[in-house]
Amino acid sequence: MNKAELIVAVSETTKLSKKDTEKVIDAFFDEISHALEHGEVVKVSGFGAFSVKSRKERVGTSPVNGEKIKIPATKTVGFKPSKSLKDLVK
Repeated sequence: MNKAELIVAVSETTKLSKKDTEKVIDAFFDEISHALEHGEVVKVSGFGAFSVKSRKERVGTSPVNGEKIKIPATKTVGFKPSKSLKDLVK
């Protein structure tokens, strides 16, 4: 499911216009992004939690020539699904 399909599905479920639904979905993702940008954890009850995770610097192997390269430390977004979401997917 892509964003356009999500907008249609939510619009049909809520009986809101597609335009209003798109605004709500955009605002939802903007707020999650803003919170993560500031290092906050975003918990959505019954769905899961988004958080920022730090990766340490490490040594890897170049797929091009096989030599060792240094991979710098970085931050990434993590997601931990709720128990109810895990059970639903099973």
